[in-house]
Amino acid sequence: MRRAGLLLLCAWLVLPGARAEDAEATRAQLKQLDREIRQLKDTIGDNQAERTREARKLRAIEKDVGRVAAELHRVKTQRDAHQNKLDDLQRRQGLLRQQQSKQKAIIAEQIRDAYTLGQERRIKMLLNQEDPEKLSRMLTYYDYFNEARSEQLERYRQTLSSLQALIPEIASETEKLADAEEELQEQQAELQEQKQKRADILAGIDRELSSQSSQLSNLDSERKGLESVLKAIEQDITNIAIPASYKPFKEMRGKLPWPVAGRRLNSYGSSRQGSAIRWQGIQIAGNEGDSIHSIHNGRVVFADWLRGAGLLIIVDHGDDYLSLYAHNESLLRQEGDWVRGGEAIATVGNSGGRRQAGVYFEIRHKGRPRDPAAWCN
Repeated sequence: MRRAGLLLLCAWLVLPGARAEDAEATRAQLKQLDREIRQLKDTIGDNQAERTREARKLRAIEKDVGRVAAELHRVKTQRDAHQNKLDDLQRRQGLLRQQQSKQKAIIAEQIRDAYTLGQERRIKMLLNQEDPEKLSRMLTYYDYFNEARSEQLERYRQTLSSLQALIPEIASETEKLADAEEELQEQQAELQEQKQKRADILAGIDRELSSQSSQLSNLDSERKGLESVLKAIEQDITNIAIPASYKPFKEMRGKLPWPVAGRRLNSYGSSRQGSAIRWQGIQIAGNEGDSIHSIHNGRVVFADWLRGAGLLIIVDHGDDYLSLYAHNESLLRQEGDWVRGGEAIATVGNSGGRRQAGVYFEIRHKGRPRDPAAWCN
């Protein structure tokens, strides 16, 4: 397990500026890292063992919900991209039609002028000029007139050609948009079906935790499970080197963004349900499906379901700093992925048995929790 920390260190050193695409050697190292994390998960699973049948079912269904929600997020992004492109094409089409209308008016005016002047009238006007300089100006004028008319006709031809080229492109994007909308509806229907199954499972868990003592015992068990994950990550996976182009996390105190906009539901360090268990992070209310953003550059070191935390993602920012995002609806990044500050890494949900949508957010340094309010503004 100790090798994982060295592997991440190598990964950072190989990647100046932490490019999104890793070199081949680094990808091989990341495969080894993935094996190390899998071993860690197996150990965590053995240690915390999901104790009840309903909890095991919850894990399975929430991972299914996360999978479908992530696919839904992908389809929505794809749909929005097609819509934006279609809007742009239609805007261009409108501008070209305006241009075409103006060009037609100019050409029509030039045709009227040419008709009014007439070829015969032009010859008479030229022959009646006795002043050589004036005659020269008249010839130049007619040359300019004919040249301008030719240029207008060519521009008009180009406008028509551009309009014609947009027709199949608009039709193609319209078809892609329709396909994306259809797929979106299918994914939304599947998501609702999975959520209904989850609601049924939660009802069974509520029956198991009907007493306050059972709830507090469950809270304590969940907290210990999360602590074991963080301890293992801190000891065996972190301490990655930050590229010179990245500002160190410790210098960002008080300047970091919150992972999601929303009302904070608790105070750091306050009691949970009146017990001795204290909040080590902040719960932030959010709208289900909204994007959750990494607060700073780093690398994903954990992305999976954990009892009590639901779909959980942990980002290592180097120098023993971690940020943790729990109860997500879906995970948009995997272990080993580089992420940048502000990048979407998950979507807001209520996994882990919660009823209200939101994200549970922690900042850790050397394994110890830190008040997020002191770091984020």
